[in-house]
Formats: sequence, C-alpha cells, structure tokens
Amino acid sequence: MIRYLIKNNLKIMYRSPVNILLYVLCPIVISAVLISAFSAMMESYEGSGQFTVGYRVAEESVFDGYMDKVAAAGRDSGITFAEYKDGDPEKLIKDYKLGGFVEFGSDSYTIYETEDTKAQSGTLQYMLSAIVNSAISGDYTQVRFTTEKPFFVPAIDSTDYYGIIYVVYFGWCALVCAAGLFSSEKKHRIDERLRVSNLSVLQLFLARYIPLVATVAGGIGIASLVGGVIMGVHWGKIALSAVIVLLSVMAATAMEMFIYELTNSMLASIIISFGIVWVLGYIGGSFETYMFSSHPDWLKQLDPIYHENRALVELSGMGHSDYVKSAILILAGFIAVFTLLNLAVGSIRRSVKQ
Repeated sequence: MIRYLIKNNLKIMYRSPVNILLYVLCPIVISAVLISAFSAMMESYEGSGQFTVGYRVAEESVFDGYMDKVAAAGRDSGITFAEYKDGDPEKLIKDYKLGGFVEFGSDSYTIYETEDTKAQSGTLQYMLSAIVNSAISGDYTQVRFTTEKPFFVPAIDSTDYYGIIYVVYFGWCALVCAAGLFSSEKKHRIDERLRVSNLSVLQLFLARYIPLVATVAGGIGIASLVGGVIMGVHWGKIALSAVIVLLSVMAATAMEMFIYELTNSMLASIIISFGIVWVLGYIGGSFETYMFSSHPDWLKQLDPIYHENRALVELSGMGHSDYVKSAILILAGFIAVFTLLNLAVGSIRRSVKQ
C-alpha cells in the first residue's frame, strides 16, 4: 500500500512541472547573475609581484650613500629602482607605469602612489622601513618582503561559491514542490481518508516524505550538473558533497512538512517556512558571503545553512573541511527531530479524528 502511495504522490508532483523546474532553473540563473556581479570582488589576492619604482635623491641627502644597498634590497624583494631626476612623481608613475615613486630628502623620504598602485606602495613602504631599521643595526641581510597565504584560508571564487550555495538555498525551499500534492489531497479530502485507514502515522509520513525528497533532490541535482558543465562550478569531493546536500533536502523537507502539519494551510506554511529559510540563509552566507559577513560567530554556529555552506565551499576550495562533521550531525539532528514532531502531530490529528 505504501509503495502505491509513494508512486501515486510522485505522479501528482510531476503533474506540476513548473514547481520542479524552479529547482533546476532558479539556482542556475541566480548563480550566473551573482557570479558575474561579484567575480571581481572575490578574486583571490595575488602578490604585487615584480615592479619598478622611480626615485630621486636630494643633494646632501643622508640616503645618498645607501642607494646601492636600497637597490640590492629592492632586487631581493622584486623591486627595481629607476632614477628620474626631473618630473612630477604622479605623472611619472602614470607615464612609465611605475609601482610608486620615492623622493629621498635630506633626512626623510616621501612615497607617492596612485589609486592603482596602493599594493605596490605598501610593499615599498615595508621595504624602506626595513632599510632604515637595518641601517641602525648595520644588518641588511633581513631586508626582504614576501607574501604568504595561510593554509587554512580556502581559495574560492564567485563561480564556485555562488554555484554551490544557491543549490543549497533552493534545496531548503522544498515545500514549493509539494504544493500540487497537498492541494490535490485537500481538494479530494484524501488526507482525511488516509488518517482513518489502516496505515500507520509513519507510513503516511513516508508516503509524502520520500517522493518529495526524491523530486527536490533530483531537481537540484540537475542544477548542480548543469552548473558544473556550463559554468565550471567545482564541487570538490563530489560523493561527500552529494551526501551533505541530500541530507539538507531531507532536513528541510521534514521541517517544512511539520510546519504544514501544524498550520494545515499551504499558503501559511510557505510564508512561515520561507521566512525561516531566508533568515537562516541571511546568517549562513546565502546573500552575503560568510567570509565577509559581520554576523557574530556564535550566531553563525547556530545556523545549519552556515555549517552546510562552509563545509561544501571548503571542500571545493581545499578538498577538506572541519565543518563536514558538524554539518552532517546538525542536518541528521534536524531530520530526526522534525520526523518525530511530524509523527507526534499526525498521531494527535488521528486521535482527534477518531
């Protein structure tokens, strides 16, 4: 009997293909728009590399006797010093594409920069400060500037980030897919008939739950495949990522079915569940990347979408994540708790009907 119900419920949901297409098209379209909009903002930082700096030395400058050491230290740090005795520093930077300009005065120096050379100027400032300190100690061997990336920072770009987190976000909007099923049940009073049948409360729950999870997971699975092939979204460890996404669909479905059981209204359930998912997404990085968000860490740690987003994004960027375990445990907890709540409410409704 339950297999017949699952099969029949699948057929009912597939009679509303627009709802299913939302899970395929929406993640792809929204991801594509945000990938294009935020690609520059999320580019990985690259060191300023080798560049040339212009300079001039005033007469009787204390730096005049140190220019050979400045030039040597510059070469070690990827900086070439070129002397320009005349000309406006800012104009020289633009005309000769310099990384900055230094005027060495009698006992001080001035660094000139433009909007496009701030990174190089920072490198230059660091090196010159080291030169001055080394001049005091007489040791020039430590004058070197390097750029390093901490190993724990994931290298993620907008394509991978938004291509992943919007699959997650729409997976949490599972209730939309059940609109046709629940409306059909209410219209023909099928739910009332089933409550007085010989089927257990668990069987009735699974008859809705299994086809809904299968349909939503199938839709966002297609979206993930299209995103990977067309947009180049990299999912990292595919099997592990698929398990996490499937668990999130199961958790969202259980939660939203519980809301429907409480309200017995499709409209109210959609409004409530979307409100909850929007807040979870806002905190968890669906709209503002979790790397740049200002939300307190304790608040993000309470959010299942944050744990899921971070696990999947870090799996994509690094191939591993400390959040995989917490994401799986939290999602499994959601499934267990809301399944029990569904069964409890279903049992109460059945006892009332009887």
